[in-house]
Amino acid sequence: MSVKKIKKRLNKNRIIKLLYIHKSLTNAFLVKETGLSLPTVSNLLKELSEEGYVKIQGYGASSGGRKPNLVGLQKDSFYSIAIEVERRFGKITLMNSNNDILYEPVQFELNIYDKFETVEIISYQISNFISKISVDKDKIIGVGISLPGLTNAQKGINYNFLNFGDKTVADILKEKTGFEVKIINDAQARALAELRFGKAKNVQNALVIYLGNGLGTGLILNGKLYQGSTGFAGEFSHIPVVENGLLCHCGKRGCLETIASGSAMERMALEGIEQGEHTELVKYVKEKRGKKQLFYMDIVDSALRGDSFAIEILSKTGTELGRGISMLVQILNPELIIFSGQILKAGHLITIPVEHSLIKYCLNELREAVSIDISDIGKEASLIGAVINLTENIFSTQ
Repeated sequence: MSVKKIKKRLNKNRIIKLLYIHKSLTNAFLVKETGLSLPTVSNLLKELSEEGYVKIQGYGASSGGRKPNLVGLQKDSFYSIAIEVERRFGKITLMNSNNDILYEPVQFELNIYDKFETVEIISYQISNFISKISVDKDKIIGVGISLPGLTNAQKGINYNFLNFGDKTVADILKEKTGFEVKIINDAQARALAELRFGKAKNVQNALVIYLGNGLGTGLILNGKLYQGSTGFAGEFSHIPVVENGLLCHCGKRGCLETIASGSAMERMALEGIEQGEHTELVKYVKEKRGKKQLFYMDIVDSALRGDSFAIEILSKTGTELGRGISMLVQILNPELIIFSGQILKAGHLITIPVEHSLIKYCLNELREAVSIDISDIGKEASLIGAVINLTENIFSTQ
């Protein structure tokens, strides 16, 4: 490809990326953002329209004179496979270029501690899913995957769970599936979703706290997702806060995640039941592989039905979580904290204890400057963030 054609393709990618993020824009805005001339932008839009990428979506506001055209992406100009991986299960779905989820996410079991089996399961789920969907397969630009643990999105490496040494998990899955694969840490995926399409869209400094089986944090600093020098920023859940505390899966003792997470809630519930607590949670306990298990959402649901023991567990979790978050507030001085994850179904049962801890542990001036909110993107935030990461990389101008 000639230098001229490469330059044109990169400029088209810049326009596609801007339209993906902003949904609909005027030619004037595209001229300002790209630095290209109006005739160049108009010609590129004409070609992108012929290629099936863009269309006129209406008219913008006028400052006097004719209203400008609004251009946006065709909703099915491309598709992305989205996968969310947690420690015990995964989900897969398909999204279009308007970020609409086209199929109800399909959940599948896995054990992320078995890295070889996990890669085989993900590969199978991709091929099986594609065989059942009715879209133009040639329009699928790749696979976006959110993963727990230390993840370098740029290099495609997951260091905790899916580390294969010289070969990255992204490259292995690309070889097995034939699709471009981009990975991102799950909490960072949620933060990216909030930054682009959620409550952090017009916010300069925010914390996105993911409370699920584990505990994760995505940092938005100066209006951008902050990933740090090696991509690991936000791992505050593995700051030791309890002297000689419980062993964390990261290898250290007393990490915040051992006392403020879904898995910590499950442990507290099982310990209480063994000690004779009167609670409806008893009926949810199951035996699996010789171990008693309980799902943290059973605790949330029981608390919402008024189970006092379940409410106490949520209160303890929120209190410890708030104590941990207060450290970040003191250091980063954010204007907004957004909570994400299924556990937030508990609402004030978890957020009020967090707020009480912030009052107790934060300087007044810092605490009063921050608002607390719950994500309205919903339970698919991690899937959406994984696809944003994929799309922005595919249409990167770098």
